[in-house]
Amino acid sequence: MLILITLFLPVLALALVHYAVAVRHYGILSPDGLFVACQLLMLYGTIRLIDTTSTVDTFYAQLMAAATAIYIISSMITGLLLRRGGRLAHMTPGHYSVSLTRPNAWIIAVVVISLIVAYVYFAAIGYSAFWEGLKGQLSGTPEDVTTLRLQSYAGEKYLFPGFVNQFKNAILPGLTLVLTVWSFKNGGLFARAASICLMALAAFALLGTGQRGALVVFVTTTIVYAYLHNRRRLPLTATVPLILGLPLVLLSTAVLARTDDAPSRLSGAWIDLRNRFFEDNQVSGIAAFRYTSSLPVRYGGEWLDGLLSVLPGHRGSTLNSDVFYTLYRSTRGTSPPSLWGSVHYNFDTVGLIAFAALFGVALQFLTQRSLRRNNYNSLQLVGLAGITVVLGTWIAGGIETPLNVGLMSYVVLWYWGSRVGDPTTRRLVVQRKRAPGWRPTAGDRGGRTEGPVEVCPASPQQPARSAS
Repeated sequence: MLILITLFLPVLALALVHYAVAVRHYGILSPDGLFVACQLLMLYGTIRLIDTTSTVDTFYAQLMAAATAIYIISSMITGLLLRRGGRLAHMTPGHYSVSLTRPNAWIIAVVVISLIVAYVYFAAIGYSAFWEGLKGQLSGTPEDVTTLRLQSYAGEKYLFPGFVNQFKNAILPGLTLVLTVWSFKNGGLFARAASICLMALAAFALLGTGQRGALVVFVTTTIVYAYLHNRRRLPLTATVPLILGLPLVLLSTAVLARTDDAPSRLSGAWIDLRNRFFEDNQVSGIAAFRYTSSLPVRYGGEWLDGLLSVLPGHRGSTLNSDVFYTLYRSTRGTSPPSLWGSVHYNFDTVGLIAFAALFGVALQFLTQRSLRRNNYNSLQLVGLAGITVVLGTWIAGGIETPLNVGLMSYVVLWYWGSRVGDPTTRRLVVQRKRAPGWRPTAGDRGGRTEGPVEVCPASPQQPARSAS
């Protein structure tokens, strides 16, 4: 209880100041706001579970609290400087408009490619761990879903699971959300029926390997998208992802059958889901720090191994499986370190302080810089929502974790959305009538007129929207 008061409460107080100074201007569902909330959750669970008689555990809790506090201070100072400097104007809800990205040949082609990649992947494995586990639960003869799940991405054959996950866990559900929003707003009966079928296929792809993490990430991404689409306000429609996603999360948890001593499958699913948020990552982080505290500092070597794991035939870092073995005397699973524990193992205490400060600057800048235009389309917002969730929920694992979850895929969707143009929303530009004897200047040879141009105003019924 004493360590909870001395470590957690000061950080919580600092977070409340941070909310009053910065977060309340752009909301918790932002990269900075979500990161602070997740780190507080991680810190609270860690302090509750450590052995207070162990110097290693106590030092780890102090590092967690110090890193979180440094991040908050750095983020807060950066936010104040950006607003005071005048380079980034004060952000207010509703300062941008949103247009829906229409389905085009490129979007449909990428969706089809993503479906083909997912199908070929499961065909090469020979089964769907989720489907096999569901059939086992319904028949009363549960399958060993743990083994099936591990064989899906770490079997004898290397099937490029990291690359496949970019399509089935990020790109496919992200574009499905774009198409679904458009079809239910502007499409007919056929478009809506097709989007529902696509949603079912995307959900099956997310759950196919028997892992819940990808589904939880995308449900959260959908909620953040609704928040951004409604101009930084949480609409009633944000409950739709919860209504649709929560039963799937509970079903996948029951299929995994991890809590065997629960009185019922439903209560077991709730217990396992609760542990997932409040205990599993915290226990894993503590065990990882106990394991790495006796090892020499890697000076980025372990992060480099994690990044190289995307290459065919490269095993990557074995830290997660090594920590899992210390907990369960088995290699049939992974137990990653916490974010701050991973930074400390790779760069020592000085590196941890520097990383926390720099990350505070980066996420605050991303939060304030990400929505500076007057117009956005739904494809851009899906990409930004994914980036927000991936970075904001980064509480465990090294540098490879956000990449595996789909950070770069969401960056590509964001950039792609910025390049999408809708001819029906382009502004009509009328060139100024040229006077007799007018000659083009050097700047006009590229097709521009000399002097100002007149932009045709939009009608009250159809406000002008940017092509981006």
